[in-house]
Amino acid sequence: MTPEAIHVVRQARPPDVQHVTRIDALAYGRGEREAYFAAACRGVEGPEPQLLVVLTDDQVCGYLAYSLVLDEATVHDVAVHPQYQGMGLGRCLLQAALQHMRDRGASRCLLEVRSSNRGGVALYRGSGFKLDGERRNYYPAENGREDALLMSLQL
Repeated sequence: MTPEAIHVVRQARPPDVQHVTRIDALAYGRGEREAYFAAACRGVEGPEPQLLVVLTDDQVCGYLAYSLVLDEATVHDVAVHPQYQGMGLGRCLLQAALQHMRDRGASRCLLEVRSSNRGGVALYRGSGFKLDGERRNYYPAENGREDALLMSLQL
């Protein structure tokens, strides 16, 4: 990333699916989710996922997927390409998504995050999310299972 890099957050478009799918695989190590991201690129309001991307120097570097049902939004995934992590792109994406949610009538945002995801927990707490509870042994982990933290933010 160049020192004068400009970060732009926008609604994902069909040509972004390939980049988002790769970032997802790198960040989460999970299988192919191209169909999920293709559906999210349609940007249909309602329970269909919404997909925002962050670009740096015209390169897709990260994404945030969320859904909106009535006045409640749920963040499903946030990921930044490992090469661009630690540069504030996750925060940039989250702030843009929260405004996107408000603009569409959301009054509350929910999410869950692995308890071991220190960066994610710090990002959410720093953005005003509060801990609502935990789901014990929710996520599979290398050494068994780990807890999910349930968080929310009044918009």
